[in-house]
Amino acid sequence: MMSIVLFSHPIFAEVDNRAIDKYTLEIMAGLPKPPFIIEENGEGIELDIFRDTFATVNKNVHFIHVPFGRTTMSFHRLNSDGIVTVLPSYKHPSLFVSKPYITYQNVAVSLLDNNFEIDNVKSLAGKSIIAFQNAKKYLGDDFNKVISYSINYREIAEQLKQIDMLFLRRTEVIILDINIFKYFMKTHRSGRYSQPYNVHYIFNERQYSAAFKLEQNRDLFDKGIKTIKEQGTYQFILDKYLTQQ
Repeated sequence: MMSIVLFSHPIFAEVDNRAIDKYTLEIMAGLPKPPFIIEENGEGIELDIFRDTFATVNKNVHFIHVPFGRTTMSFHRLNSDGIVTVLPSYKHPSLFVSKPYITYQNVAVSLLDNNFEIDNVKSLAGKSIIAFQNAKKYLGDDFNKVISYSINYREIAEQLKQIDMLFLRRTEVIILDINIFKYFMKTHRSGRYSQPYNVHYIFNERQYSAAFKLEQNRDLFDKGIKTIKEQGTYQFILDKYLTQQ
């Protein structure tokens, strides 16, 4: 008589709880961009907002980090539940876009003792500038006209290095998001970073939404954002990363 022996293997025993947990959403997020996304500890303004928003309806969130330009492609390939950041005007037949929930604001920053009067984009003419990567795609025609005549314009991917270059006086102006600048200054208060500076608000604000596979989750997100704003949680998150104590 033959006997059949069944061997168990850990690969069959281990089941990813997220695969069977209807209360956990898989959300596509970008690569680290403090203070919006801080992947090392799963924090950041956008991640905290998402987490606390869905906590109002007892849902958990698990983030999958991919380059910003690949979030939509990865969303379909990995069959995830949503995307952290899309433009409010974004259209896709299989995605439901939320109301705007976060605002980005690019600014120019210069050191105070340079006495620059920068009240519009054209005021940047003749100055050495370091901008964020692909700034030319986002900052409009006037900006592109100004830098087309510049012999000292650069773009760098790591925005925190821009701030270093400003305070080391290796450039006259940097262009970056105001919240990235505020976060850096909150965590770097001494030495060369104590030099006074000016922030020039010469670019328009840009609002962003989230997108979801299910209309129900989009509606829960919109409702949850309203709730955490009313409760003060939304402002608490912003203050946590941006306000100097």
